Amino acid sequence: MERPIIKPIGTPTEELDTPSLIVDGDVLNENIETMASFFRDRPQKLRPLVSSHRSPTIAHKQIRAGGTVEGIAVTTLSQAEVFIASGFTDVYIANLVVTKAKIARLCALTKQATVTVAVDSHANVNDLNDDAARKDTTIRVIIYVSAGDGLFGVDSDQEAVDLASTITNASNLELAGITGGEAVNDILGAKRTIEAAGIPVYSVTINGEADYKQVGMMEDVTEVLAGSYALMDHSRRELFPEFKCAGRIMSTVTSRPEAGYMITDAGQKSIGADTGFPSIDNLPESSVKGLSAEHGSIYFSQSKHCNPQLGDKVWCTPHDIATCVNLHDYMFIVSDGTLEAIWDVPARGRYR
Repeated sequence: MERPIIKPIGTPTEELDTPSLIVDGDVLNENIETMASFFRDRPQKLRPLVSSHRSPTIAHKQIRAGGTVEGIAVTTLSQAEVFIASGFTDVYIANLVVTKAKIARLCALTKQATVTVAVDSHANVNDLNDDAARKDTTIRVIIYVSAGDGLFGVDSDQEAVDLASTITNASNLELAGITGGEAVNDILGAKRTIEAAGIPVYSVTINGEADYKQVGMMEDVTEVLAGSYALMDHSRRELFPEFKCAGRIMSTVTSRPEAGYMITDAGQKSIGADTGFPSIDNLPESSVKGLSAEHGSIYFSQSKHCNPQLGDKVWCTPHDIATCVNLHDYMFIVSDGTLEAIWDVPARGRYR
């Protein structure tokens, strides 16, 4: 793990080494409050999806702000281990846990916190129950409804009913509810069908960041998953004008090989480019030509207002903040142009 080049608190932001993941602490707090205020007085509650920032410090802020179920969601078992070790006691793993080794780890976690995991097959349900029985523990499970999102899940209401029946008859499983993507009507239809079969469905968890205001007002929805809002990114900024980009990469101009063209020290290994190029925030009419491993190639307009020199700082907003954060061991927290804190990112690279 790379360790930060230590700078004293109060160091001017642009004196930090580059490339760096810089988080504006004031904007982060504003984003968290904006989302919390929407859910705070509603029966529907937010469950922060923390895999977008992978930071227990940010997750604790999200919980303290209110409007949540007082629990979080992650996308891998190893992320759950990190956040439970950081004091979280209600964690939903928005994924399937299938192999023997992972199920054993899951059973261990259930003795430390309330852990819920998604399921979509009888075979997985039986494996979970068998190991939970051997370990003398109970696993909370939530049925994932496909709803046409192309990932996984049961494909019909009848499959959901059959799976719910298997779960309720299992000795060491507890049916928490149902979940799915954003085809909410299909998910709610499955809920009604399961309940018509005499099986209670206590929670409906929707991955609803794209339309959280609509989903968060639907009567039968109990939890809404959302995560990118805390740091925000270039791909979502136009969809959510109420949230500002708190997480950005600061880089340095290292070369001016030709007119209107420069090289920076921030490439794919610090920004990420899996889903798209970042935006350049502090240079007018500029665009990323390409990102190599450690370099950024940027075109810019030549004018008296835009003439970057060697050593100047270039700020960019990643296209996808989750991909970017996953490249960093720590983030610099700044306020009013000075360093306020350095936060580790312990859930970085936790894929298993």
